[in-house]
Amino acid sequence: RLLGSSAPQPFSSSTSFFRMPLTSLVAVAPAGAHGRLAAMLGDSATLSFLPTSAAAQPVTIQAPEEWADRAYVELPDAEAQVHSTFYPEILRVLKRGAKICIRHRRPNNGKSCVDLLVFAGFVDAVETDTDGVTFETTAAKPNWNQGAAMPLSLKKKKTAATPTPKPAEEPSNNAKKVWTISADDGEDLMDEDSLLEDSTLTPKPKPASDCSTSRKACKNCSCGRAEMEENGDTTAQPTSACGNCYLGDGFRCAGCPYRGQPPFKPGDKVQISLD
Repeated sequence: RLLGSSAPQPFSSSTSFFRMPLTSLVAVAPAGAHGRLAAMLGDSATLSFLPTSAAAQPVTIQAPEEWADRAYVELPDAEAQVHSTFYPEILRVLKRGAKICIRHRRPNNGKSCVDLLVFAGFVDAVETDTDGVTFETTAAKPNWNQGAAMPLSLKKKKTAATPTPKPAEEPSNNAKKVWTISADDGEDLMDEDSLLEDSTLTPKPKPASDCSTSRKACKNCSCGRAEMEENGDTTAQPTSACGNCYLGDGFRCAGCPYRGQPPFKPGDKVQISLD
């Protein structure tokens, strides 16, 4: 049975846990277990004892780092709560390679002691069923420091292998021939510029300006419309380039000078009546 229960029993499988050479022990157990733990250790070991209620709250063990040889925890209640900082604090005071033994019932909250110890930083966590009711979980503090790092070599080691000589191959008439291209094969290369004719390189002349599709005379007008506008003669009608100006806006170009005016007959002057 668990220490501190109504009918205390001697340690079962955990007895060997205390037979090992032991000079310092951290124990978290019910108050009734303090006397029996002290009697078991005698004067040969130092005991740091805390009540079981200390596991449910943030606690600081009054001991320096890497002080204890072992840690013993007893949780007689299946509803026992364990604070997230409890096991890391025990890990702090344990020496490297030191072990922890937890006697507990199967927790009802679904949290495994093995998982809690692994998350705290312990290694080699194992849970053992002692009598179907009581379980013992043991783990150890790793032998390396927290945050220790070691470079990994990803390069494969080269092994010296004796090359096997290949037998000489006789030339075969059926062997595939491979094409080879060389700059000095004796053939003249064609000049790319010779493929272009002079007419291709000569830019095409711009078409003469045409005022027939604009409302005003072009900047470089050559059809005489600019002179007519300077003299105030605006009666002359511009010549249609597409032949559809008289049909209406639906047939006129985007720059047609007749846009916005009603349809008319070719040659007639467009007049808008304001009556």
